Formats: sequence, structure tokens, C-alpha cells
Amino acid sequence: MSFARFMFAPAALGVIAFTTGCDNTLALPLATIPNIIDTVTLHALQGTAINEPSGFDMITRRLARTDRQGEQFDMAFDIDGNGRALIFTTASLGLAVESAIQPSDRNFADVTIAPLEDYEREDPLEVGVESVFLVRSRPDVQGCVFFLGRLPRYGKFRVLSLDAESRQITLENLVNLNCGYRSLEVGVPIR
Repeated sequence: MSFARFMFAPAALGVIAFTTGCDNTLALPLATIPNIIDTVTLHALQGTAINEPSGFDMITRRLARTDRQGEQFDMAFDIDGNGRALIFTTASLGLAVESAIQPSDRNFADVTIAPLEDYEREDPLEVGVESVFLVRSRPDVQGCVFFLGRLPRYGKFRVLSLDAESRQITLENLVNLNCGYRSLEVGVPIR
């Protein structure tokens, strides 16, 4: 056996083991993190205290302050001069074009899988109470790099309340923390 063939054999076995051990078409490792429904409250980018979180980081599922240099987030909330409640992607704030958003005309519970296409990156989304929307996170480089490249997280959100006076929005959400998985149902996803 030549040296090249000898070196290729273990790598090929690793790829075969990796792809056959997965019960999904993307050859992702089995999901281990259960999807849960949570609630977050964001404060408007303008007109609120600077130390209040206006952003949400889907990769860590935590609130983010947009005033901190290097703080990572995938979406942010604001109320514009016309009183419209807006959800911003990173690109719509003039940052890297990575996260994306999509409105849904379905009920929160009825959205069970995130679509792959038709997300908006450049323009903010106007929302109101009961609005449902989907967000595709920025691709993650920590533990989320596979044969297909860097993979995002997917999540669904519903506006529970919107307070123009305190400039806050409360969102019900389900974010799938398993890299590249699009299932938006409670429990450990299979897709």
C-alpha cells in the first residue's frame, strides 16, 4: 500500500463514520440540545438607557448590548420617529451582512421548520403585537463548521407585548441551538 493510500484510508473512514452516524440529509452530527420556548425583552436602540440590551444573540441565546464594541448579536429592536416598531438585522444596521429575517403569516406554534430561502438581510422588519417572524443567525465558527461550511442557527419569534412609552418589546422565542438544524419544535430536533 502506498503512503498516500495509507494516509487517505483513516480520513475516509472518519468521513464515512461521520456521515452515516447522522439521521439527517445534511450529514450533521446528531442534535443534543433541546429546543425550548423562552421569553426576552429588548429595549429600543434609541430613547432608552445605553446599558439596556437592544440586541439578541441567537448563538448563545442571550441579550446583547449593541453599544459594546465586539458584542455579537443577530437582531436588534428600535422604535423609529414615526412610532414604528422595527426588528433590525446586522446588515440593516450597517454591520456585516450575516443575519437575516423573514416575516411569517402563520401562528407561532404552527411554524415547525425554518425555510432555507426568502430571508431579508438589508431592510428592517416592522412588527406589532402578535407578529411572528423567523431569524437566521450569523454563521458560527465555534463548533459549527462542517463540510458545508459555517452554519447558522434558526429561530422563530412572536411579539408578546410592545410598550411605546417604555420603548420595550417582549418576544416569545424558540431558537434551535443545534448547528444547521431548522426544526422549530420543542424537544431535541431530528432535522
